[in-house]
Amino acid sequence: MNVRFSREGNSLVVMIEGEIDHHTASGMRERIDSKFLMEPVKNMILDLSRVTFMDSAGIGLILGRMNRVKLIGGRMVLRKPRPEIKRILRVSKIEELIELDA
Repeated sequence: MNVRFSREGNSLVVMIEGEIDHHTASGMRERIDSKFLMEPVKNMILDLSRVTFMDSAGIGLILGRMNRVKLIGGRMVLRKPRPEIKRILRVSKIEELIELDA
């Protein structure tokens, strides 16, 4: 699991690389939440282009971050999910809640 951060205007960009599962999700959650609180941003972009696997823990990670962002009136975007990840997002109906930037 690798998480890197950058900024684009008023958005924190979170680049996730590898697998998001029950072994990695809690560590990612802590790092992302900590960085989001430290940065003077309102929005979050989760770059999923390098995520190779995601299970229900990944769904929980995404929904939890979405709720944090919405609490401050921000917007969340999921960037470039691979086809297999996009399928999970579609089946879980996340794509109806969060903007996908393919």
